[in-house]
Amino acid sequence: MSPIHPTTPAPRSTFVTTLAWLMIVPSALGVLMSTLQSILVFTMLPMDQMVLPPADQMAQMPAFAVFMLEHMRAVMVAFWLLTVLALASGIGLLKRREWARLVVIALLALSIVMNLGGLYVQQSFLSAIPATADAPPEFREQFESMASTMWTASLAMALVFSGVSAWLIWRLASAPVKAEFAAAA
Repeated sequence: MSPIHPTTPAPRSTFVTTLAWLMIVPSALGVLMSTLQSILVFTMLPMDQMVLPPADQMAQMPAFAVFMLEHMRAVMVAFWLLTVLALASGIGLLKRREWARLVVIALLALSIVMNLGGLYVQQSFLSAIPATADAPPEFREQFESMASTMWTASLAMALVFSGVSAWLIWRLASAPVKAEFAAAA
């Protein structure tokens, strides 16, 4: 008989455990909130009776807003599915499942796209606001200052969140983290 050597469990990094819990808690709350919102929209709001704005008003709205109005239920279901996926992958990450590591990397890449895409959406909303040529000069100055401040803050936040997401992707793709997941398999 060959001697039995006890295998030592793979070391579990604090990084992965912390990231897993940082995904589990907000995702669980997101699943709860989106479930309640979906119940409200699908049972209490008669979407088939909802009247969209006239075509001339819809033509003036940003394309993103028109899409959201026309596909509200589908967007809500997609958000619910995304929160469920994030919750499941957070739990999988905590259990050191390789599929969860890959899904989290994909979700982080998606968050980068959404952060940067959000800048475009915000700019399209701001540019859709009618010109303030008829407004008093003080109002125009304050509006332009507010819009500039919002743009600067949004740009900074999008870049910071995208940078953090890129760093998390880099860490999850690093050799020590990969080894931690390979050892758990």
